[in-house]
Amino acid sequence: MKLVATTRAPERPEEAAQALARAAGIVLAEARMRLAREPPALVARLEPERADALAAALREAGLSALSMDAAVPSDRDRLVARTVALGEAGATFTSRAGAAMEVGWLEVLAILRGARASLSRTERTERSTGLSIGRAIATGGVAWTRKTERTVRSSDESVQQVILVYARDGRAAILAEGEVEFGCLGPALQPSATANMAELARRLRERAKGAFHDERLLRLGRQPLPFVASDGWSSHAAGSSTTRSDTSGALDVLAEAMRRALVEGLLP
Repeated sequence: MKLVATTRAPERPEEAAQALARAAGIVLAEARMRLAREPPALVARLEPERADALAAALREAGLSALSMDAAVPSDRDRLVARTVALGEAGATFTSRAGAAMEVGWLEVLAILRGARASLSRTERTERSTGLSIGRAIATGGVAWTRKTERTVRSSDESVQQVILVYARDGRAAILAEGEVEFGCLGPALQPSATANMAELARRLRERAKGAFHDERLLRLGRQPLPFVASDGWSSHAAGSSTTRSDTSGALDVLAEAMRRALVEGLLP
């Protein structure tokens, strides 16, 4: 399967919606809704030939659109950096296992700052037994207790910031909060991981002046995507259930859409 994505907001939204409705065979209201999302945004998931044809039709109508494989690169396909060295000519990213990726500043294609969220929802049933004077009176003292039951719901969200660095030759490194060390910041090191991620991104932008820089994925990477299954699991025990969802897959899809758009000249 392939995904079809738009990478820029349409200049003429109504004409764009009509073009998408015709090419995808959907009603106009649905087309408007799909194009209303902030780009990069997914508009369809189709068989490869149909996806390529839809992307071509949308481009002919003036939209910035592309088709790409639904299976996109993830952390398994990138270098997950443990340490970062910033030099005059370029950067070196080294993994926990010792693998290294060196890239010159002029060879950096893009630096994307994003975030991915993990949400856990728990639902449990609590049962209790208490004294019931009213019930005792009604039954002449036969029944003194009353059983009650209630459902308690709770949720917990954790967010991880990431910086994706893409080289023009296709290599990629990810700097993930909680994984990467900030020793390269020297005296500018802050007590907050969020502040250190922001400073690291600033330094990368400052040195890789010719690269594409974007921070939209700080917002978009935390949201589930249409046409993309959310990573997660669920467990059930006596009286309770827990469901966990993760937007890592959504972040990967949007990051790949932006990388492909740069390669194909659809961005900036």
